[in-house]
Amino acid sequence: MDKVVRTGISLEPKLLKLFDKFIKENGYTNRSEAINDIIREKLFHKRHEQLIGTIKVIYDQRVGHYSKNVSNLQHDYHCQIVSSMHTYLDHHTCLELIVVKGKIDRIKKLLEKIKKTEGVKDAGLILER
Repeated sequence: MDKVVRTGISLEPKLLKLFDKFIKENGYTNRSEAINDIIREKLFHKRHEQLIGTIKVIYDQRVGHYSKNVSNLQHDYHCQIVSSMHTYLDHHTCLELIVVKGKIDRIKKLLEKIKKTEGVKDAGLILER
């Protein structure tokens, strides 16, 4: 086993309570074990070539030309986009889920362009584990 280095962290009480629940639910014997796994996973995602995730977009279909603009983006990023789904949340608000794969920097560029599209209320990336 490699040499172990001790370090300290500070957590908000609510976050610590959630973290302890996570530890119990996932069978960890201590906090250090869980923190090590979480850090390894985050570092792995940064280095890993092919990530899989979903871009969630909520937009107002009355504002701008979201469908046309994002359709053009989807053509530009066709290698990263696996599929997409569109649904209506109410009379003017839509939800689009875009399944993506590939290098994180390319996926993040797509996300940033979507966020800048007129009419977008919220957009975020959900990475699969």
